[in-house]
Amino acid sequence: MVIKNKKGWTSVIEVFVSILLIAGIMVAVVNSNAIQKPKLSEQIYKDQALTLKIIQMDNSMRASVLNNDLSREINDSIKDTMPDYLKCEAKICVLNEGCNLDEILEKDVFVKSVMITTNGEDYIPKELKLWCWER
Repeated sequence: MVIKNKKGWTSVIEVFVSILLIAGIMVAVVNSNAIQKPKLSEQIYKDQALTLKIIQMDNSMRASVLNNDLSREINDSIKDTMPDYLKCEAKICVLNEGCNLDEILEKDVFVKSVMITTNGEDYIPKELKLWCWER
């Protein structure tokens, strides 16, 4: 049997190749967006870790945390070290107890915490939590 109408098969192959090409472009775009999101979150977590480390290493800020006082110095340190596109809120929590952000946000919220245990005199461990989200 001889196929006389080869134009029909050519059209089918062209449509199939076009669909594959469009699907490939869509996959590339979706993957590029998925790759950028983790990079942003990794940077935010690094910034949070640095901020908490600065607070943890400063004796006066450590004392404020141990006294349940979220001092102006701590808030200024957070504002100075965290990027402007983020809004951050810190809270002093009792160790091993539930501690949540007061407001409910419909955004990606990045949380990092550090334990501050002693000031050399008393053992009254506290946890300083830092919540950050995009403005």
